[in-house]
Amino acid sequence: MTFPIETEATIKRRILEVCQSQARTIVDIVRELALMVDSAAEKKGKVAKTHYEGMLKLITDNDKLRTTLLGEVASVGSLLISREDFLRLMFRMSAIADYAEALGFRLIGAMDRDWKLEKKHIQKLSQILSLVLSEVTRMKETLHSLSFDPEKAVELSRAVEELERKIDTDSRNLEFEILSSKLPLQEVLLLRDMADRAERIADLGVEVVDLIRVLALTG
Repeated sequence: MTFPIETEATIKRRILEVCQSQARTIVDIVRELALMVDSAAEKKGKVAKTHYEGMLKLITDNDKLRTTLLGEVASVGSLLISREDFLRLMFRMSAIADYAEALGFRLIGAMDRDWKLEKKHIQKLSQILSLVLSEVTRMKETLHSLSFDPEKAVELSRAVEELERKIDTDSRNLEFEILSSKLPLQEVLLLRDMADRAERIADLGVEVVDLIRVLALTG
C-alpha cells in the first residue's frame, strides 16, 4: 500500500529493488539456457532437459515479479514521473525470458524428435550464449549500480554494448555457416532461428541499458 507521505525518491527506490530482483532472475534464466545448450552440444540430453525445466521454473518466478512490479507502478500512479521508463524496463527484461524459453523449447523439440543437429553448430551457439550470459550479467550490474552511483551505471553500460557487438558478429558468422551447410532444410531453419533468438537477447540487453541510462539521467 502506498501512503501520501512517501516521496518520489522512496517510491523509485522500492520499484528499482523489484526491477533488480527481476534482473537477477533474468541472469539465472540465461545461465540455465547456456548450460542447456552446452549440455546438448556434449550429447547430454537428460542434463539439457533438467536445465530447461530449471529455466521454466525461473520464468515462473519472473512472471510473479512482473505482476508485483505492475501492481507497484499502478498503486503509485502519477507520483512516479519515471513510471513509463520502469514499465519499459520490465517488459524488455521479460522479453529476454521469452526469447530464452523459445530457444530452449526449439532445442528440446529437436532432441525429442532425434534430429541430428551438427555438433559444431551447437557448440558455436553455446559459445555465443556464453557471451550473452556475460552481457546480461553486466546488464544486471548496471541496473544495481543505479542504487548508489548513477554515473557508474552509465559507465558500466558501455561494456554491455561492446559484448552485444561481439555477439552480433558471431551470430551472423554462424548464420552464414548454417546457410552454407548441406544440412536438411528443417535443421537449417531451426539452427538459424536459434542463432537469431540468441542475437535478439543480446539486442534486448542493450535496450535495457539504454533505459537504465535514462533513469540515471533523470535521477
